[in-house]
Amino acid sequence: MESFRRRLKLSTVRRETIPSPVEAMESSPPTAPVPPASNPESITDNAPSTAEEPDQYLSPRPLMVMIASLFLIAIMITRDLSILATAIPRITDHFHTIADIGWYAAAYMLTNSALQPLTGKAYTYFSLKYTFLFFVALFELGSLICAVAQSSTMLVVGRAVAGMGGSGLLNGATIILGVAAPPDQRPMLMGLLMSMAGVGQLAGPLIGGALTQHASWRWCFWINLPVGGVTLLVMLFIKFPPYKARKASWTIRDVIHDFDIIGFSIFAPACVMLLLALEWGGSTYSWSSAIILGLLCGCAGAFVAFSIWEYYHGDAAMIPASLVGNRVVYSSMITTFFQFGSLIIFSYYMPLWFQVSKSASPTMSGVYTLPTFGAQITTVIIAGALVTRLGYPMPFAVVGSALATVSAGLMSTLDIHAGAGKWVGYQIINGVGRGLSIQQPIQAVQAVVKPDMIATATSNVMWAQTFGGAICIGLAQTAFLNLLRSALKTRAPGVDASNLIAAGATDFLGKIARSGNQELLRGVLLAYNQAIAHTFYLAAGCAVASVVSCLGIGKTKLESNKNKKNAPQAEDEEKGLPDTTGNIHKPAKSDEKEKAPTLDGSVDSRSSKEPAN
Repeated sequence: MESFRRRLKLSTVRRETIPSPVEAMESSPPTAPVPPASNPESITDNAPSTAEEPDQYLSPRPLMVMIASLFLIAIMITRDLSILATAIPRITDHFHTIADIGWYAAAYMLTNSALQPLTGKAYTYFSLKYTFLFFVALFELGSLICAVAQSSTMLVVGRAVAGMGGSGLLNGATIILGVAAPPDQRPMLMGLLMSMAGVGQLAGPLIGGALTQHASWRWCFWINLPVGGVTLLVMLFIKFPPYKARKASWTIRDVIHDFDIIGFSIFAPACVMLLLALEWGGSTYSWSSAIILGLLCGCAGAFVAFSIWEYYHGDAAMIPASLVGNRVVYSSMITTFFQFGSLIIFSYYMPLWFQVSKSASPTMSGVYTLPTFGAQITTVIIAGALVTRLGYPMPFAVVGSALATVSAGLMSTLDIHAGAGKWVGYQIINGVGRGLSIQQPIQAVQAVVKPDMIATATSNVMWAQTFGGAICIGLAQTAFLNLLRSALKTRAPGVDASNLIAAGATDFLGKIARSGNQELLRGVLLAYNQAIAHTFYLAAGCAVASVVSCLGIGKTKLESNKNKKNAPQAEDEEKGLPDTTGNIHKPAKSDEKEKAPTLDGSVDSRSSKEPAN
């Protein structure tokens, strides 16, 4: 009893003697802030932040308007990548040259891949809204240059500028969703965003064919201007959630250090050399030529130098070693690399298979791929709801990648006599696999990184996605051409492979059909079918690799915004853990923390102070 009275008296006196927070700030000497640690945990701990408070998210109506705008951007970007497929013949006729055909796509991919990691820095250090609008405007400028191009070279320059703008749009959309939407809504929204990207990729050839046939190839680029203009106006009047830039003022030295300009100057040429080697190898130059070998050696040396520089540049690096050193982050990057490698191979070669083996028009070949995207969009909605409820993305990534592997294997068995039941069923399996897995890597990364690292982490994952697609489509093109040459030797030995490749599949087949040589026509069809079907082996290999790599995501759980508000905050306050700014949460329990030593080993004077008599 006496002990209870003494404790009650002690706590009463404490309430009278402990100063208010304002008095404490005025009377206490300032203490040096504790800097955040530089190890992986300092970046990937789920520490509480004001950006994670539920009242900091957008309310439903502005959020829906923003999401609609982001969906338009996703469709526009991916449609722009695929719309040229049906417009290139008219473009080459207009400029009277076929020398730059490869550059119409390569110029976009080169600038897009090289700049993408740097865009994460821009979103980290500057306003989300105005950074995103800047990239929209830059993409629109590139589209305008393409639309008014007076030469093939001008068109290539416009594609390069559009690639610079596009480098910050799709990853910017995922970053904005990660900040504006509550955690329990992100899986479905992120999946829908990726599905809209798939819709754009599907719609590209359809829209491009219609515009080129009934208007002009220039409308393939003019159409981007109203879409981007609407997005600019809508985003300009939406109040974004708080997401403060890290610095209010800048110097040239700050820009060079914080934006890792030196790292970028090493990284960009490495990407360019690798993509050029894949673009030219086996087509423009032989793989054993001095040019290709020089590009590959230069690329390898540049990547080694870049890795060393990034390691020593610490957390200010463009691709921080402490970030990608986290198992969930690097596993997600590898997974999305192979996922999109497999996806883009199907996206390019399934329409070609329909045009060659089924004599479909460019428009109908796009229509025939609807089962993939229909199944993908439906599954994304279901998977988003399930991930939101269960909270674990890894099982969905594993099952989805496994289904993509199965579908790739099945598609490699397609022949010219395959019925609709086969190619529709195989595509549905592929679409279900995509829908289950495609959004999970980004979800996992955004679940484990701190709020102020979401932009950098998301940009790195999106770079892996873009780079994986660019590399895998380059490898697939090389494999396809070599397989076609080999198949023609056995199935149509009288056909010159170089003439067939230069003329294009449908034009050459049309000439053979008009000649009436049915045996030769059948041989060429079988050779084309074999080359395309065997190219799907590469897609299957990518899907298998994604099954293995996504296991590294582990038991990462997506917390609801209620849990993010209460559980981590209480736990960190109890343990005295640092938040994202490096400040230490002081223990709040006076009875249990009496005379607790502080971080420097001294005794907290307020908790050990005896009552005055």
